[in-house]
Amino acid sequence: MRKIFWCVAAGLAVVGVALAQVEASSSTYFVDVDPARYGGPAGQRIALQLGDQPRHVSLSAEDEICVQLQRAPSDSAVVAHVRVLRPKPHEAAVVRVAGPGVSPGTYRSTPWGLLLRVVPDKSAAADLVKAVGLTDKPVCSLL
Repeated sequence: MRKIFWCVAAGLAVVGVALAQVEASSSTYFVDVDPARYGGPAGQRIALQLGDQPRHVSLSAEDEICVQLQRAPSDSAVVAHVRVLRPKPHEAAVVRVAGPGVSPGTYRSTPWGLLLRVVPDKSAAADLVKAVGLTDKPVCSLL
């Protein structure tokens, strides 16, 4: 009887770990960030976790941003809070990057022209470009 109990407990633990991994992976988004300047740096694909703290990202030696993904309070949309730190600082802007009214894979623009989009297919995102993870990047302020 103990053997059966331990086998059932181990099986439930494995299922719990698998469900936790699915939940964690579903809250990670690949986001393409493009400064959209002639002669400027190329865009980058970064991996962001929904609800994580704002992170400092260097797009090139001259371009730095602070970015955070959150769920919109009014609906199921995903919004990016982004602020340019360099070369010319700008106030933080909120950009809807996924959800109702946003076509999958469409670039969305900040008021100063920075382009953002959520990559619609996570498997394609992993194949095309090596994503930059941000969990080890320093925390920044959107204020």
